[in-house]
Amino acid sequence: MKKRVLFIAAGVVVVAASLLVFQSQKLHMETFTDFVMGSILTQNLWTGDLGSPGEEADCIVDVCRALEEELNNTAEAPALALEIMEASGRAFTPYLGVLTKLWDIDGQAYVPSREEINEALKQLEVDLGAYGKGAACDAALRVLENDNYNVTAAVINLGGNILTYGKKPWNQPFKIALRDPKGGPNDTMGVFTLRGTNFISTSGSYEKFFERDGKRYHHIFDPQTGYPAERELGLISVTVINGNGAIGDMVSTACFVLGYEASLDLLAQYNCDALFIYEDGRVKNAGNAWDYFKLENASFYWDYADIHETPFWFW
Repeated sequence: MKKRVLFIAAGVVVVAASLLVFQSQKLHMETFTDFVMGSILTQNLWTGDLGSPGEEADCIVDVCRALEEELNNTAEAPALALEIMEASGRAFTPYLGVLTKLWDIDGQAYVPSREEINEALKQLEVDLGAYGKGAACDAALRVLENDNYNVTAAVINLGGNILTYGKKPWNQPFKIALRDPKGGPNDTMGVFTLRGTNFISTSGSYEKFFERDGKRYHHIFDPQTGYPAERELGLISVTVINGNGAIGDMVSTACFVLGYEASLDLLAQYNCDALFIYEDGRVKNAGNAWDYFKLENASFYWDYADIHETPFWFW
């Protein structure tokens, strides 16, 4: 069986098998690629017959673009975003629009003064960058669950936000590789083995950043300070696995700001598993993530020092 690996720059990569089509079992998979929300959208769709799932793929693109237009034209934060803001102690907030523009990480990359940051934090302009892609994955799931379509399984990747859905042929699990945050875009550190519907969201300091006078400034801001988050030194990536894309997207951002210990209650409240990855190679587990994630890169190791549970395989 020939393997094909699709590498995406934003934090996770999807490993999908190219399946042989057997007439007797009517197995069929196609891959579709588009550009939505400023990111690459990749859809691997399996159907229960030999017809093309192109209609389903087009519908998913349409709902994602409709959501993008809606979010671009709203001045109000969704109720769910306000809920996560309060639950996280404002480690996540949808009101960093002015601050994000001030730093301009994607453009001229400017280091503002303390006075400029304070002024920006006073202005409540909505920025749903840590909500939109996860919410788009939720919208994609609603399409897949529509009885009018015949998609039996799917892996959807929107700029690093992943949705797995359904049951693959022969009951094969989904294999989702996690990017090495210290390596290049094609380097991985381990693999998730998943079945059914799951959402994976990653927030990392390696995704968007610039360097000035020997210091790195990344794009995940601490709402308390207005500067790139650094409450837990050495933390470079947080990956959250759960059952809701928008929640996972926002919670991963909040966890990156909070750090490991301060994130545990929030993760438990929203039934999320998570991996916290550090510059020195440490990996901390929250929830049950290590039960279905396998480290495959010798540069990383499990850190048990602050772990509150023991993995089932440890004994």
